[in-house]
Amino acid sequence: MPHNSKAVGLMFPAVLLSICAASASAQTASAPAESVPPATANAPGAQPAPDVPVPSDAPPRRAAEEEVVVTGSRIRRKDLTTPAPVTVITRDQFEQSGKATIGDFLQTMPEQGNAPNFQLNTGGVSYGADGTTRINLRSLGVQRTLVLINGRRVVPGGLGASSAVDLNTIPTSAVERIEVLKDGASAIYGSDAVAGVVNIITRRNFSGTEVGAEYGLSGHADAQTFDAHATTGHSDEHTSALFSVRYFNQRGSLLGARGWAAQALDYDYTGGGQVLSGSSRTPQGTVVFQEDPAHTGHALCNGNALCIAMTASGWHVGKRFIRDPTGPFCGPNGLGQTECFRDFGTNAVANGNTGNDFYNFASANYLTIPSTTVQAYSSGDVKYFGMRGYYEVSYSSRSSTQNAAPMPLNPSDFNNNFVSRDSVYNPFGAVGTGDPNGGVDVANVGRRLVEFGDRTYGEDLNTFRIVTGIDGTLPSALGPLQGWYWDASMNYGKTSGTFSLGGSFRNSRVAQAVGPSMVVNGNAVCVGKAGDPTTVIPGCTPLNLLGGPGSIGQSQQDFLGFSGTSRAFDALYAIDFNVVGDLVKLAADQPASLAVGYEFRRQSGAQVADPIVNSGDSADFNFKSTNGYYVANEAYAELSVPILSNVPGVEALEASAAARFVNFTTFGTNFTYKFGARYTPIRDVTVRGTYSTAFRAPNISELYLGAFQSDPPATDPCADLSAVSAATAAQCRKTGVTGSGSGDINTQELTANIGNAHLSAETAKEFTFGIVIQPRMVSNLSVTFDYFNIRIDDAIGTVGAANILQGCYVNLNDQLCSLITRNVNGPIQIINDPNQNLAQKSTSGLDFAVRYGVPTPVGRFGLSFDGNYLIKFDTALSLPNGTETIHGVGNYDLGLMPTFKANAGIDYSYAGFVAGVLGRYIGGFDECANPSDPTTAAGGLCTLNVNGDQNPSRRRVSAYFVTDIHAGYTLPTSIGKTNFFVGMSNVFDVNPPYIYSAALASSDPTAYDYLGRYVFGRVQQTF
Repeated sequence: MPHNSKAVGLMFPAVLLSICAASASAQTASAPAESVPPATANAPGAQPAPDVPVPSDAPPRRAAEEEVVVTGSRIRRKDLTTPAPVTVITRDQFEQSGKATIGDFLQTMPEQGNAPNFQLNTGGVSYGADGTTRINLRSLGVQRTLVLINGRRVVPGGLGASSAVDLNTIPTSAVERIEVLKDGASAIYGSDAVAGVVNIITRRNFSGTEVGAEYGLSGHADAQTFDAHATTGHSDEHTSALFSVRYFNQRGSLLGARGWAAQALDYDYTGGGQVLSGSSRTPQGTVVFQEDPAHTGHALCNGNALCIAMTASGWHVGKRFIRDPTGPFCGPNGLGQTECFRDFGTNAVANGNTGNDFYNFASANYLTIPSTTVQAYSSGDVKYFGMRGYYEVSYSSRSSTQNAAPMPLNPSDFNNNFVSRDSVYNPFGAVGTGDPNGGVDVANVGRRLVEFGDRTYGEDLNTFRIVTGIDGTLPSALGPLQGWYWDASMNYGKTSGTFSLGGSFRNSRVAQAVGPSMVVNGNAVCVGKAGDPTTVIPGCTPLNLLGGPGSIGQSQQDFLGFSGTSRAFDALYAIDFNVVGDLVKLAADQPASLAVGYEFRRQSGAQVADPIVNSGDSADFNFKSTNGYYVANEAYAELSVPILSNVPGVEALEASAAARFVNFTTFGTNFTYKFGARYTPIRDVTVRGTYSTAFRAPNISELYLGAFQSDPPATDPCADLSAVSAATAAQCRKTGVTGSGSGDINTQELTANIGNAHLSAETAKEFTFGIVIQPRMVSNLSVTFDYFNIRIDDAIGTVGAANILQGCYVNLNDQLCSLITRNVNGPIQIINDPNQNLAQKSTSGLDFAVRYGVPTPVGRFGLSFDGNYLIKFDTALSLPNGTETIHGVGNYDLGLMPTFKANAGIDYSYAGFVAGVLGRYIGGFDECANPSDPTTAAGGLCTLNVNGDQNPSRRRVSAYFVTDIHAGYTLPTSIGKTNFFVGMSNVFDVNPPYIYSAALASSDPTAYDYLGRYVFGRVQQTF
């Protein structure tokens, strides 16, 4: 039974009654605004306010009281509806969710998925687990969603390889609302606006003071959060100023504290089902013998006691032995110490007679990472002589930490090292051996270095941003241009910080420590030549990998270990100039409008690796120091033409067009355009649509990233040639695998991702079509349906380790084989996976939303529903022998992409009291076995090859539904008002469904709630 089944019976009967809305409460901009407070006409990037409740007898209003700018357009308008779908999220909705950051809240939207957050601990920076929270609309990649603050770009944040905006750097206490454009907008905003735009609008014209604090913790009494903020502001006819500060602290929690995540798991698709898993690199030490023709027909013995039998054809490939003091195979090492071994995975006292000898690396990992953030924000303006000078300044400082289980060591992984036959710690070696061949070098020794403690990854980041400018309206002396709005601004931002690494060791010293050694004056020492005391290596102590936990002493740790610090920065400098005004009026209420503008932008970045990391000498993930920049000059024009209005059959008819010309120093020029139309035949129905082209210039990381290592789930198809097809076996031998196989039993393979300065820009074609229904016979009801279709050509990305192995050894693609490097003993040493313009990405689907407000004598009820139905998500890799198309919908090959996701809920308000039931639904999907080894999920792919064949070894990942509740009361006092708010997330403590092919915790932290039940309370005072 699924491990979250305890709540299934409770959840699904409630789906229709308490259909949630963590982000589903978000308002749709195309719905009629019931009440819209005035916006400041001259504010930079001024935006429409969201819908707010009003009495039932208040007439609906479709226009702002002053001209504003809707996200996705530069045109200033009073009509808040546009041809493109825009979702508006209010400050209240964010606060009621109990989410720690804006990014955590945005990640609950059905339209987004597969973005990193504070639950992502796997592998440190190499996996993007650098403490950042990002947004990934349409699951097309965080780099394809443009994030703005008040309509302007934001400097990227984080130390990983994505060069995307870290939403943790956004000052939450200063946010008024968030507008999400679910349509491409390159013609309006330039590069990166492929999947959509997230525009964060800060508070303006705020007079007063607000202070507040929130505390929360999980049902397991961990992951405590404390969030305190203070905001004060003043606004009058000529000036305004706002200051806001925030302190946020989140404590960590461990996978070991959750029963569903405490043990590493795998799935055997041959009938074994869920099985215990982990690492074969154990604290006790394990040995895997590859075939050695020189020893064929012999038994490997040490002192005629430690005997490991061989078959007639050689060593049994993949046969593992684990150190066990009670094991049947015993013999002395070079120091006369007795070492005993037994078959790995057999019942023994050492494993509680379970037969599970794997090291459980899961329990020591963070479930949620500890993090501390300090933020400050200020904005203001001065208005004189028809002009306004303004500024925005923000600063964010974040410290966060990830951890991982102690470092695993297998000498053969690094530069073809092995435990020398002349090492005093090799019980199969030459010293005192009874083996007629004089002992052997042992290539595949696995050891978990528990003596070094956990690996740690820490980030200390600072982000500074300043915007300053001047705007106004042109005077009457300019005739036809009278009243045109103009704006000129400068935008500078920089993220800089350090990344620290602990618990690792140096590869180069491993070779010395496992090489020849001998006893000199009663001490074991490393020597350059076996038996020669004149070649002693200063400072080196021989490494005892097969002596069990505690056998690696302090002197060995001091010689091997190191702590490193790397540095990085991203910088953005931009100058913008925009002019917008009215042209002529046709047969509509509003005149045609034109906006034109120019932008200069320079983006730069650098990563300065720790010297040991830069040289590739770290046993943990390495990367190369690198830096680069690009300059862009861009010009755009946008035209909005209201054609007809208020005639029979045409309530409103509007067309729009935009075009942008860009020149990048890195790839040259590009021209992109967009057309849109909106038709309202009667007041109750609006039909809207857009067609656009988009582009994305390769970012700094994609262009200049030094070789950046990770170890994604994957297995070697050549581990045992007797278990694969003849064609695969032949391909394995062609790439250097000899004998019966490589014996590489790893479930993760070291991979290097590399930048490419010769990348071209991505291009895209996008189409949206939608209907908005607002029936007058049912007050306060709106229903929207929107179809989207996006195709990206020359998409920048990597093939992926699992796809490279699949393509090389199953699809027999020699070019992919060239990316795989093996050591001299056969196992995979590293897979090179550089950035390339290699793919076409295409996706289509439906978004739909319902909003219904029901005023009653006893309060107002609000019902909301947001859903996303994914029709298609394909990635087509262009390979020499054809195009390999990977189908994402309903499979886990490209991340978590179920066919259906939805948020919905019920809210209630009366006087100062509010309450709500919220929830989130994620549909089920399939995950599949490894194509070469169906006994494991590691490296599993459901789409197998260029013919689109489907993997028959698959299992269904169950659907997921969580429910949240909240309540609050605002108490007026003589000094202002006091707000009390409490909430509970994941009320039924639902565990995430298992995904065995996921990297850690056997699930996906980008989609599911790892914390379980979480309660929080907040007090806020407004003066």
